[in-house]
Amino acid sequence: MSSDPANASIVAAFDAAAQSYDAMTQVQREVARALVARAAGEFSVPKAILDLGAGTGHVTELALQQWPHAKLTALDAAPAMLARLRAKFPRARFPNVATIRRDAARLDGVGRYDLILSSMMLHWLDAPRDALALWRGHLAPAGLLCVAVPVAGSLLEWRDFTRSAGIEDGLWDFPPEDFAKGLGANIEISDFPAAYPDARAFLRALKSAGAHKSRPGAPSARTGALRRLLATRAGPFRATFRVALLSLRAD
Repeated sequence: MSSDPANASIVAAFDAAAQSYDAMTQVQREVARALVARAAGEFSVPKAILDLGAGTGHVTELALQQWPHAKLTALDAAPAMLARLRAKFPRARFPNVATIRRDAARLDGVGRYDLILSSMMLHWLDAPRDALALWRGHLAPAGLLCVAVPVAGSLLEWRDFTRSAGIEDGLWDFPPEDFAKGLGANIEISDFPAAYPDARAFLRALKSAGAHKSRPGAPSARTGALRRLLATRAGPFRATFRVALLSLRAD
């Protein structure tokens, strides 16, 4: 992210959701598990790991379980998220875990790593493809970059629901499935569905996870129209994240 007001508001949204994030991010936890499993299949014993967009520590926790002796650095732009992560992994018990508060699009001075992981964060950056190239440049020789990012087609159920009523959904835009084409990435696309009691609960979950910011330039949904639409959907609601799991080797 850059330092412009739109991106500052994204950081603020995640900061505000730090206390509720863990309870509302089962899909994110499942994606993190798939990401770490993929990395473990391609890199046996990394000595230094960087978790980009670490949040409250879903990937950090799983990486520590997989590689308990690795030095792990968790990086995030939201201070409240990092505070939650540090509370889970205090230095006295986890001397191999360090944190950095930093914009993931600006990695000057963070060093090089055998393994760089990032889950469900890349799409928030201004230029996802450029970020991949930047991150790849921070790999140690023979290092591996593994990323999980929602792509176009994610949350299609909500988009279809709102657009059928003539309401602009306003959700953040996700990169196309082929956004990393030409970089030599190994890419697998998987769907991660989630069930909610109703459509209103889906919106509450997005807000409680800090992931509710509208895309730049999106018109504000008419509150009354949206409220009436939600009243028509009283039953269970399903939303699916379409996720690209990709890996890149060091240049």
